[in-house]
Amino acid sequence: MTTSRDAWPCNQFGLLLWGGSVTAVELGAGSTGGRARTVSGRWAGLAPGLRRSGERWARARVQPYVSACLVGTAAAAVLTRAGGPVVWTAAAVVVLALAYDLVMSRSLGPVSIAAPLKRLGLVAGTALLAATSFAWLTPGQARAELAIVLLASVAFLAGAWLARAARGPRTVLLVGGRVGAAQLITQWASCPDVRVEGVCLPEFVGDGADQIIDVPVVGSIDDVVAAAAGLGVDAVVVAPGPLLTAYDVRRLSWSLEKTSVELSVAAEVDGILPRRIVPQVIGHRVMLSVRPGGRSGPALWGKGLLDRVAAALLLVLLSPVLALVAVLVRRDSPGPALFRQTRVGRDGALFEVLKFRTMVVDAESLLAGLLAENEAAGPLFKMAADPRATRIGRFLRRSSIDELPQLVNVLKGQMSLVGPRPSLPVETMAYDEWVHRRLSAKPGMTGAWQVGGRSNLSWSESVRLDIDYVDNATLRDDLLIAMRTARVVLTRDGAV
Repeated sequence: MTTSRDAWPCNQFGLLLWGGSVTAVELGAGSTGGRARTVSGRWAGLAPGLRRSGERWARARVQPYVSACLVGTAAAAVLTRAGGPVVWTAAAVVVLALAYDLVMSRSLGPVSIAAPLKRLGLVAGTALLAATSFAWLTPGQARAELAIVLLASVAFLAGAWLARAARGPRTVLLVGGRVGAAQLITQWASCPDVRVEGVCLPEFVGDGADQIIDVPVVGSIDDVVAAAAGLGVDAVVVAPGPLLTAYDVRRLSWSLEKTSVELSVAAEVDGILPRRIVPQVIGHRVMLSVRPGGRSGPALWGKGLLDRVAAALLLVLLSPVLALVAVLVRRDSPGPALFRQTRVGRDGALFEVLKFRTMVVDAESLLAGLLAENEAAGPLFKMAADPRATRIGRFLRRSSIDELPQLVNVLKGQMSLVGPRPSLPVETMAYDEWVHRRLSAKPGMTGAWQVGGRSNLSWSESVRLDIDYVDNATLRDDLLIAMRTARVVLTRDGAV
């Protein structure tokens, strides 16, 4: 393996792409996946790939730019009376700036969608600032130019969203060792927006190449360009592992630079959002610096203040509902209206969580006899037809009304409106070391797992959602989770 890859000529991919005998992937092969075949002639294997690349390029790249240019020009026509030739000049600036960006940019992926708008805003903003500073524009003309730029930007975002929705899942060709490729295939198996079409291994692959988790092995590293063209993929992803060198990745970038296929290198930074990753060059090597996770001190203070103010307001507004539910609980079965239970808070601190009682008074003593019928994974206990639940309790649990008394815990600073679920002490004793990361944030009345599937999720999936929230969440994420919670509660999605 080392001899073949070390002796790999730099123009090998050029030979595969432009002429002679190329190795491609035959689509429509049997259930065993794509099989290698030899295609003679300069354009036989290239034309379908070029056609698919052209279609993807037009669908994913031209649509946002065309949408923005048309809307900007239409706005200029409508606002002509407000500015005359001035607004047409603004429309021309928008069109020229976007046309330049379209020609110069390589792709319009999720990361680069904002880049054209930033450049357009810089050009248009600089021109507008200079014109208003020297009093070259009337207030009406300045407002008209600003309207053109804003409308064009909105149209660009709408066009990009429509193009992405029409494109379907992102197709990928993996390059790397079997272990690294298997890890990515497993991780992306639950992602509807990513589809792995094939794998190219670093070593030589014969005609009898097998599959990796139902994904066909379509060739070796020498076959990447031909395989990408034959499969019509959107991106080539290099899987992490020791079998590919930095020079191999560089040669892959050379071979793919004249195609519409993007090259990405998977990094071992799972669960970290892009906003926390900063690329930089240290000693001629590209490094990914990871910013610290969690919230800063001022952010925690602001979140705590917002939690308490919102909890106080909700308690006042919902007080009639809380009083009515308390009466119904006590009339339905003997015992108090509220149920108190010791839970684990931030950094392992214990507190008493409040809930409306949904079970009989001696429910805790009956738990041992039901453990064999536990329907949840991990240390959690869930049972859809729990015999301990009361009649009104089943309704309260399905509607999540039983959680409303926890607003008192939020007001006391023991919980947050949004955060990981509060765990029982016996559950935390069964945690692995990395799961203890959940305890570095205040538990919440709702959180990522509640809006991500609730009881439909496995234990590992719910833990991953909670830890990702602790590491990456911002105030914007809290607001989005709160809004999604309303939909989940109304539809009773995942409720038990």
